[in-house]
Amino acid sequence: MEKCKAALVLAGGGARGIAHIGAIEELYAAGYEITAVAGTSMGALVGGMFASGHLALFKEWLCGLDSRRVFELVDLVWSAEGLVKGDRVMDALRGLVPDRPIERLPLPFAAVAADVVTGDEVVLDSGSLYEAIRASISIPSVFRPVRRDGMILVDGAAVNPMPLDRVRRTEGDCLVGVDVSARYGDEPARRACESFNHYQMLHSASEIMQQRITRLMCELHRPDLLVELPTDSYGTFEFYRAAEIIEAGRRATRAALDRVASSQTRRRPSAPERSRSPFGEEALSPADPASVLESALRS
Repeated sequence: MEKCKAALVLAGGGARGIAHIGAIEELYAAGYEITAVAGTSMGALVGGMFASGHLALFKEWLCGLDSRRVFELVDLVWSAEGLVKGDRVMDALRGLVPDRPIERLPLPFAAVAADVVTGDEVVLDSGSLYEAIRASISIPSVFRPVRRDGMILVDGAAVNPMPLDRVRRTEGDCLVGVDVSARYGDEPARRACESFNHYQMLHSASEIMQQRITRLMCELHRPDLLVELPTDSYGTFEFYRAAEIIEAGRRATRAALDRVASSQTRRRPSAPERSRSPFGEEALSPADPASVLESALRS
């Protein structure tokens, strides 16, 4: 497979987003150069650390967290806007990697948040790196939202869980998406036997909604390479399993790369080229919005 410059997009998914680290490492091991990154929620956090040039330091810190340390980072607060203040974890990150303007990062970076005042998607690609990350990870009712310029910003997964249309593109690059909240891996019959409490029911409904939005985005802005990790592979708050989740990200990325390599091998020589991307059959031309909506309504 040819080397390729990659525009990388990282989805949200709580602790599963740690898998993005393994995905990035595997892409580099395969010879790809990442030229820009965009992310939502945990994808924004990992993407921001990567764009700042401090992913290795961030990885080391994550892998040192146990369940007790994770709990210590949670600053509970009695507030109608959210149960977690969020200052403690952000202070820990600032102690690890100093804040800086996004415009001065080594790589182009964008984080996605949602404004609950207007319902609009907000793309944060300038100003404080940590302010952008803090807004993008603000899970509604869990973290207190970020108030900025008349907006009340919450987790971007509400509007664009995997922002394939928000990463900076360059001529000849490949669009790579890493979805760590993909469809459930368990058999439906097994899930049907599970008991759901109030929180699990709301959380599952939210995950399904995000999966549908992501599927539609993949039709509108088709990635050349799509890495997927099932949403039930790890819990949203299992940050103490960092090393294990990173390895899962590596495996998922290797599997995606192998699928693309296999599709190249099976491709008939007489078949017309649909894209100049070295990812072969996975690289599809932009979809027609009308046909995408029709497909989404049928599914």
